[in-house]
Amino acid sequence: MDLLKTMLQRRSARSFLKKIVEKSVMESILNYAANAPSAINMQPWEVHIVSGEETPRLSRKLLKRFKEKQIACGPGATQKIPDKFIDRARLAAQGMTPLIEEMGTDFKTFVNTGSLKFYGAPTVAFVFIDDSFPPERLTDVGAFLGYFVLSAESHGLATCPIGLVKAYEDEIKDALNVPDSKTLVISVAIGYPDVNAPINHFRSERASLEEFVRWIGD
Repeated sequence: MDLLKTMLQRRSARSFLKKIVEKSVMESILNYAANAPSAINMQPWEVHIVSGEETPRLSRKLLKRFKEKQIACGPGATQKIPDKFIDRARLAAQGMTPLIEEMGTDFKTFVNTGSLKFYGAPTVAFVFIDDSFPPERLTDVGAFLGYFVLSAESHGLATCPIGLVKAYEDEIKDALNVPDSKTLVISVAIGYPDVNAPINHFRSERASLEEFVRWIGD
């Protein structure tokens, strides 16, 4: 598949088929993603792939903790976010809400419990980084994430990066037997999209270059 076409058509899916993603397909996706750039080629990302019966088993544990902790989706900001970013989030929520309601639920429930159910995806990638790395190396993990979701798209699969899992890092590390010396960065739900699900018809808008690019020089 043409790379630029893949970049344009790739969108997060929030409803997946139960169809299993073969291990060989995941290995191919990861092999391509591993070509992402990193500082001095340190490749600091570490990926744990959860699939099969382990996926719903982990989801049940997270949903149980959600009922106790009640930590919901949010930007996780430490200070006021500029209005232009809030406006983008508001427009996305407004666009998704009627599609979610068509599926018989409300926005908050769908996003929060849906995140911890990995939106029904059969496979989930949990991306970690060793605590020995400084925060700057998260840029390398970000590059890997971009390669990963585009590689998955090229293999005919859909993805959805899920950040809410970070609030349940201890539970995830315990369930996956991950050492305390590792930090969870993000998870990615991956699988075959349910093309009939209303939510998967949602397409968010993208800001124009004028909104985020500043030109210096000719």
